Amino acid sequence: MDKIKNISAVLFDVDDTLFDRKAAQGLVLETIVEKLPDIFHGIEIERIKAAFIGSDLVTTRDFDAGAPSEGLRDIRSRLFLRYLGISEEYAETVTNLYVHEYPTVNAPVPGAYSVVSELAAKYATGVVSNGFPDVQYTKLATIGLKDKFACIVLSEETGIRKPASGIFARAASLLNLQPGECLYTGNSYINDMVGAANAGMMACWFNRDSVMPEDGGVRADAVISDLKELAAILQ
Repeated sequence: MDKIKNISAVLFDVDDTLFDRKAAQGLVLETIVEKLPDIFHGIEIERIKAAFIGSDLVTTRDFDAGAPSEGLRDIRSRLFLRYLGISEEYAETVTNLYVHEYPTVNAPVPGAYSVVSELAAKYATGVVSNGFPDVQYTKLATIGLKDKFACIVLSEETGIRKPASGIFARAASLLNLQPGECLYTGNSYINDMVGAANAGMMACWFNRDSVMPEDGGVRADAVISDLKELAAILQ
């Protein structure tokens, strides 16, 4: 396993790195169906989950490509309902319930709390995330990690989205460090590995699903499949 040396800070992505977004979405959809029985009556939960995953993939792709964040969650809800053959008039109801319930689901990625806690005792720690403040802060609080970080940098507060190097540079600046003194850990090859490397940071790819890297022209400084491996690569 590759070793990382001379690091003063460890920074993290949030979704599917610290917070298990996929698991949380499944649990939230079960809650939505339970609370809105008249809307989803007679539709199998697996079909509902598949429709939501499909709509989320579309809107996440558009978000990563630079689509405005305003109204994007309603667009997702409209697509979701359309896929199920349900009237889009319920989109606002679905969006509001989802945004209320989703960040309160206690769905940490295995090892997230122990790993961050261990590293926070030795290094400056922080977050760099493409995400909405109204859910990201709550998610981190729900899994017990919000107070572990010296900085939390969110795209929708800074106006810069990963993989743009500026959002990574912002985090290093807040920690009074140079990018080269920071290790960034995330699950997305393009947003996290390419973005961090282009900003001058070391990059650890949390490749939990053992996927092949996209064509980004960057080799991660380390690759892990379990967060618990992170401490072992630091010297």
